[in-house]
Amino acid sequence: MGPETCYQQEIDDGTLLPDQRQAKVVHSFQRLYNDLIEPPKKKWWSRTQPVAATGLYIYGSVGRGKTHLMDLFYDSLPRSVAKRRQHYHDFMQWIHRQLRQLDGVSNPMDHIGRRLGKDIKVLCLDEFLVNDIANAMLLAGLLKTLHQNRVTLVTTSNVRPDDLYKGGLQRAKFLPAIAWINQYMEVLRLDGQQDYRYQDSHDHEHWYFPLNDSSAKRLAAFFTDFAEGQKKTNDLKINGRALPVIQASDNVLWCDFKSLCVAARGANDYLLIGERFEFVMIDNIPLLTRDRDDQTRRFITLVDVLYEAQVGVVGRATCHYEALYQGQRMAFEYQRTRSRLTELLRIQA
Repeated sequence: MGPETCYQQEIDDGTLLPDQRQAKVVHSFQRLYNDLIEPPKKKWWSRTQPVAATGLYIYGSVGRGKTHLMDLFYDSLPRSVAKRRQHYHDFMQWIHRQLRQLDGVSNPMDHIGRRLGKDIKVLCLDEFLVNDIANAMLLAGLLKTLHQNRVTLVTTSNVRPDDLYKGGLQRAKFLPAIAWINQYMEVLRLDGQQDYRYQDSHDHEHWYFPLNDSSAKRLAAFFTDFAEGQKKTNDLKINGRALPVIQASDNVLWCDFKSLCVAARGANDYLLIGERFEFVMIDNIPLLTRDRDDQTRRFITLVDVLYEAQVGVVGRATCHYEALYQGQRMAFEYQRTRSRLTELLRIQA
């Protein structure tokens, strides 16, 4: 079944409500599905090499169903269409590992592109959000080599292409990547009033505030109730560096906000944490004011990674997470974080 049939089936069985905006996006997914299933055949007299099918860049506010529709498309593709689906953070970590292995090789990105071209026809990346200068510098070359090796890119994002990495260092070097997206991808906006991720208000959220004795006792009680196996207080080793912990068990990690988001941590650290634990408890979360932009960026990345891994979050903070971010520069990105926390804070053991 193609994506349009799968989408209609989910409407018929009550999984989804009819939504004209979603239907428009699904129609584009059906177009891409058809292009991948039956690519245009090369004429014997033509010297033109086959090109990748036109990809999709879907952007819009949080919780509008972008990821669900991309996954619906991905799952509908037959085995004959080689495919790969990853979160953007995971994929970029893979790129960096490949680059380290190709250290000293000229034009390493070309080697990576050829490898991807041999392995897959379509690459689906969830949450395309560029906030790291190292990744920004790589993307123009990466997108070009994907195109040259006939790999079709599909991605979701919360921002339109022209606003990617807005205000970032040396952004001029990232502009070719934006130009490539606008030229070689179909850009679609998916917005609306309904956030499909919000759950019933009676669901319990494991977010305790303010920072007082009562919230400290409730946080400690959560660890006592849900931690399994041996309990430790010694530092953990994450990517070769010590991570101070308050307590840790086989399934629960309890850390201070400073250890996770003030220290120089990144997505690769959070990925390992997400793989290892079922719950992450974050203690002493301060107001995220404009002088804490680096900490806010790390907190947003941490929540993104834990959401992708479906790791439960337990927080103790100065206030409710709805009012936690007090700055302006990352207000748009924090909308996504706030929406994701509504789900992660309700994950049950």
